[in-house]
Amino acid sequence: MLNLALMVAEIWLLSTLTLALHYISPRYGFAPLLVLIGGLTVIIQGQVGVYIEPLPNFILFLSSNVLIPVALLSVLVIYIADGAVPARMTIYCILGISLIVLLVQQMYRFHLGLPGGGAVSEARTDVLFPPLDLRVTAASLIAFASDLLIINLCYQTLRNRAAFLPDWLVIGLTLLAGLWTDSLVFSTVADFGQPDFGIFLPGDLAGKTLSALALWPGTAFYLIRVAPQLPGYLGARNRRSFDLLLGSIEDIKLALVRTEAALQASELRRQREGTYLRLISENVQEALWLSDPNQLNAYYVNAAYEKIWGRSAQAVYADPMAYINSVHPDDQEAVLAYLVNQVIGPVEIEYRLIRPDGEVRWVRERAFPVRDESGAVTRVAGITEDVTERKLAEQRRIELAIEQGKVQLLRNFISETSEDFKNPLTALHLRAFQLAHTDEAEKRLELLEELRKLIVRMHRSLEEVLTLARLESTTELPVIHWQIQNFISEQQSLLFEQMREKNLRFEIELATPSVRLRADREDLERAVAHLLENAVTYTPTDGVVRIQVYLTHQELVWVVSDSGIGIPADDLPHIFNRFYRGAIASQMQPAGTGLGLAIVNKVVEQHHGRLEVTSHIASGATFTLYLPLAA
Repeated sequence: MLNLALMVAEIWLLSTLTLALHYISPRYGFAPLLVLIGGLTVIIQGQVGVYIEPLPNFILFLSSNVLIPVALLSVLVIYIADGAVPARMTIYCILGISLIVLLVQQMYRFHLGLPGGGAVSEARTDVLFPPLDLRVTAASLIAFASDLLIINLCYQTLRNRAAFLPDWLVIGLTLLAGLWTDSLVFSTVADFGQPDFGIFLPGDLAGKTLSALALWPGTAFYLIRVAPQLPGYLGARNRRSFDLLLGSIEDIKLALVRTEAALQASELRRQREGTYLRLISENVQEALWLSDPNQLNAYYVNAAYEKIWGRSAQAVYADPMAYINSVHPDDQEAVLAYLVNQVIGPVEIEYRLIRPDGEVRWVRERAFPVRDESGAVTRVAGITEDVTERKLAEQRRIELAIEQGKVQLLRNFISETSEDFKNPLTALHLRAFQLAHTDEAEKRLELLEELRKLIVRMHRSLEEVLTLARLESTTELPVIHWQIQNFISEQQSLLFEQMREKNLRFEIELATPSVRLRADREDLERAVAHLLENAVTYTPTDGVVRIQVYLTHQELVWVVSDSGIGIPADDLPHIFNRFYRGAIASQMQPAGTGLGLAIVNKVVEQHHGRLEVTSHIASGATFTLYLPLAA
């Protein structure tokens, strides 16, 4: 039974290959399929008597039950899908190849019978090339020709006379009819009148039935679902039952008529598509264009192109520099780079153009290369869209967002500062009330000193709030030469008394005395001074404040560290928020405003730098300030 299963698998493999080669025939022609059919025919006529015996006295020859069914299948598929003329030519090819194989075999046998003739194989001549049995040979050719004709005649007759039968059933009956014809005709012509006439016929019919059943599902699926989708599919409609045998001249005439009709239809479709393309090109809002690879010589522009650029097509064709001359001067460098990249692949750009009337328009342009068969870029095609209104709308949205941000910032400012000023004002009111109702000279002096401190605190808070508000709008920064050594000396003088009281010391590492920066000197010195003041304020007695200043390749780096109280981990994410003060800092310095580090952070942002902080409780804090150097 293993041999039988292998035979069925061979039928499926060869039939699938046959259908696949037919499927690609619209693209590659019938040559691959005919090569397969020719190869099968050579093997069939090679008289290789290989057989299997799945059951006692049930003999199946592989050429008869595998190769012949696949050859018949190919002719049936060509007849149904492509018509009688290709099928007839296929039948002629099969019969012609059969005769050639028989002729070559006898020529070889004749050579081996002459003196000096021989073969590499040691087998006898009768084994290599058996004597020609004219009756068997004639039976084989007649049976083969009959199969090929019957399989086509049966299909078309059933389609014309029994149209109610489903396609899948007609295909199966056709395969059975063709293969049974092969068995009956061969047995009758080869064995009629012989003692063993009819002995092998039942087994051969059973084997052919098995082959037909194996071919049936795949063939029916292909001819019903796949082949009708192929270009040039003919089918069974409006065809005579005997068109395979009759009307060769008429078939040729019909083929010529169909070819002419197909050409006319193709031309009509081309004209219609051309009309559609012209209508689309003339009515779309986007500009369509075609130019040489450097986009200097335009070959085609549509009406929208003329409208966007404000130039006629003739003016664009006549002036190779019209395109680049229309580009806004500020965008020409980017556009030139875009032109270079067009030959590499699809590219896109937005730029401004200046129309002849002086109007400036924003456009969005997409271009892609057009290549020939060798892959060389011969043209560049593109689509250009006027996006001026979108650009203006975006600008309006940005301006609106900025205004909304300013309003929100003002709301936040009022909300945040109201509480900060409310408490000192309440304290001022209370102290003023006490002062008005106190006659003791010493008490009055004490109250006046408290009033002075409250006023100083409010003045400082107001200055810091105004500084933050000003920093929100600061954008343009001048280039300065910052004398770092002089600044550090000034800060040492300002902090000297406070450091002396706490017995603090400065440790300074200065790698450069001055540096060239794009900065606002006053704001930058205020930010660094605040870091130094914080370091001194929150460092206990006998502590150290360290200053490191050095340069990297592109940045100035300031490091301010101390041995103070440190910043809790929970406070670190919030220390740059306005009016935020950690619990430890508030206890150590109650008079703080909570705006100092917010100002430092804002100054760093305005200078396109960055600020990093690391700290641990009771181990001090380190602030590292990075500022870009001026070009």
